[in-house]
Amino acid sequence: MSITADQERNFYDSAYAAHLNTPDHALRTNRDSIRRDLTDARGAFYERRRLYGAVLQQLLSEPLANYSVLDYGCGLGEWGVLMATEGARVALVDLSSVAIEIGLRRAAANGVAGRVRGFAIDAADLSSFQDGEFDLIYASAALHHTLKYPHALDELVRVLRPGGKLILAETYGNNPILNGLRKLRWLLSRQPDEAGEEIILSDRELDLLRRYFQRVDMKPMNLLAMAKRLGRGRFHLPLVRAAVGSLEFADRVLLGVLPGLRRYCGEVLVIAIR
Repeated sequence: MSITADQERNFYDSAYAAHLNTPDHALRTNRDSIRRDLTDARGAFYERRRLYGAVLQQLLSEPLANYSVLDYGCGLGEWGVLMATEGARVALVDLSSVAIEIGLRRAAANGVAGRVRGFAIDAADLSSFQDGEFDLIYASAALHHTLKYPHALDELVRVLRPGGKLILAETYGNNPILNGLRKLRWLLSRQPDEAGEEIILSDRELDLLRRYFQRVDMKPMNLLAMAKRLGRGRFHLPLVRAAVGSLEFADRVLLGVLPGLRRYCGEVLVIAIR
């Protein structure tokens, strides 16, 4: 089912509203807090710790202190505020005004409100920004939401300067078995259409990126280890962590021997240079 931007906005406004009462001390965000989150087996980042660990390494390798950055589909604003604490000038963009409210509170709680702006806008209209305004655009599990909207990718490319980077952390959708299991899970959990998950980023979408970018590099990860989803909510249990660790080790061996299987992994870090 195709949905409208208003339907998706209302869904995420409602979802993010649960975080409106988060105290300021819990909004503290910097490189050290992100690293702690990656090792907190009870936290929201743990399930994707390999993907987000790769994101953190990539972002911290950039000269952020000199950069103008767009956090595209910023959600609760963790990554955008992280980059602001590293000296970047950051624009938070999300369809949800509630997400932007929380992101700006996070910026204030970390003393970087002067370097962070917030925009609750439709991704298909980035007219708030000039051509080539940003040196770097980061999107965490966001691009697959916006590709369905006409001109969204054109706008994203327009506001990135020539030679600038687009960094994506995404679910990877080439594996028909994983895709079938994802859809089954969505069905069983009664995930509403308004969640906007109708597109899973695959090589088809990456080929579309190549029309706009001079270079697109990928780092796929987690093939067998995508079974980690079965442990969701139970990663604090030693047996579950050990099982996931064993699958990750098996992936390292298998993908080292058969690198062609990487395209069937379940998550991917994408770095595209305009």
